[in-house]
Amino acid sequence: MGNVKFLAKIDSKGRITIPQHVRESLGIGLGIYFEVVVNSERKEIILKPLFKTRVEGVTVETKVKLKEIKDLQDVIRTCVDGGYDVISLSCVYGETYECVLNIYAIDDVQAGKLLKLLSKWSNY
Repeated sequence: MGNVKFLAKIDSKGRITIPQHVRESLGIGLGIYFEVVVNSERKEIILKPLFKTRVEGVTVETKVKLKEIKDLQDVIRTCVDGGYDVISLSCVYGETYECVLNIYAIDDVQAGKLLKLLSKWSNY
């Protein structure tokens, strides 16, 4: 297909549509994740499709320690805002809340980024 240019308009929900012939030529379908790179200086957004399915992804198991159970909302929000899916969660209370989370990441790079995001609760 080579390089293709097309105009796209943002709809009321902030979405753009990739034309069907472009999606088909690249093998992009429902459920495909994209890496989004934003260069604010150049006013550019680059979308790179990631062709891994959930089966091929990585499940990260991590333990977090929380002063209060309400802090768990921040942990989960951090995961969700980062684009990660929390698969399971188990908490035990002692002097602190110790929670074990299993979280889906697309690959090892994303798993590393996730662990960095959660480090403030992991190193409590």
